[in-house]
Amino acid sequence: MKADIIAVGDEILIGQITDTNSQFIAERLNLSGFEIRQITSVADDKKHIIKVLDEVSKYTDLILITGGLGPTEDDKTKQTLADYFKTRLVLNEEVLEDVKHFVKSKGFSLNERNIKQAEVPENCKVIRNKNGTAAGMWFEKNNTVFISVPAVPFEMKEMLETDILPMITKHFKTPHIVHKTVLTYGFPESTLAEKLSNWEQHLYSGINLAYLPSPERIRLRLSIIDDTKAKAENILNKEIQKLNKIIGDSVFGYGNLFLQDALIGILTNRNLTVSTAESCTGGNIAHLITSVPGSSACFKGGIVAYSNKIKTSLLKVSEKVLEKYGAVSKEVVEQMVKGQLELFGTDYGIAVSGIAGPTGGTSEKPVGTTWIAVGNKEKIIARKYTFGTRRLLNIRFASARALDNLRRFILGYEIK
Repeated sequence: MKADIIAVGDEILIGQITDTNSQFIAERLNLSGFEIRQITSVADDKKHIIKVLDEVSKYTDLILITGGLGPTEDDKTKQTLADYFKTRLVLNEEVLEDVKHFVKSKGFSLNERNIKQAEVPENCKVIRNKNGTAAGMWFEKNNTVFISVPAVPFEMKEMLETDILPMITKHFKTPHIVHKTVLTYGFPESTLAEKLSNWEQHLYSGINLAYLPSPERIRLRLSIIDDTKAKAENILNKEIQKLNKIIGDSVFGYGNLFLQDALIGILTNRNLTVSTAESCTGGNIAHLITSVPGSSACFKGGIVAYSNKIKTSLLKVSEKVLEKYGAVSKEVVEQMVKGQLELFGTDYGIAVSGIAGPTGGTSEKPVGTTWIAVGNKEKIIARKYTFGTRRLLNIRFASARALDNLRRFILGYEIK
């Protein structure tokens, strides 16, 4: 079964807002067994909307339209759908009661625009809105189902999850589409693809593999369609087992975790603690760690040691070492780890010092040069990296690398 998503709104086309609705709808429909054929953004223009509806309905089984159902003159979707399905707008008493209840709950008085919201195309199946004034609508034409939902995200999500997905699951017979996402870190995308070339060539024939890279991780998404969900999951799990034999130390999780989630999980399970001492990352590593629920059990604190004075006074970095090797050096980050372990009394420490850019580099230490150290009282390992010339990206690269280095250190893997 194929599905199309149409997002209506000038605000999307001019870049005023990001269309997160289509992303959410696509994910949910795909998990319900639909292949998403196309996502289309259209203007608040009757002719444009009708043209797109005519075009996509030739190739798809389900069209889900979001947006253009508000009470203002620029919201044209409802009238356009009434015209497209050759019907008229009529006042729906159930929708009117919903509108009255919603308006009253907000402490406002009912006005004409609110009442107009209760008008729906006469030949549609109404999907009531429990969180707003714009009802959803279900139409059928030439074996294609058309569903219109409001664009307000929390209204759309509630309607989709509670009402629409059960309705379309009952209406359509769909296969099971199963996705498994393997989370990796440590290889550039091209290197990872080369390393997995033989595995990829011998994948089960029905599996689709996608590489989804970012500075924080490379997601390997394996997808398969089958009539039986258990069979599909079994096939994917067998392939993932083979994958783990090849790059097991670079796999830090599954689903939608990040490195900080994996690290906090390891620390929590082992009843261990960690602290941070950051220069070029400016507290970003501490921020990532504390973004994880439950991190207070293992994260004791961090120092943003941006100036050399803070490095010497709080972390006890030697002034002679700073003078001889410079702040961006192996010797300094090692002393930063030692200093924070003493200051916070943690089991492990992370220290980062680098030249984030875009200025400050030299021929010896170009922009992007970063030293990262991780360790405990028995052992500290420091590594040098050169990330690039873009400041914010350098902060992201350095933060992710530092988190992964400590993960590897604790698990006994080689630090790259």
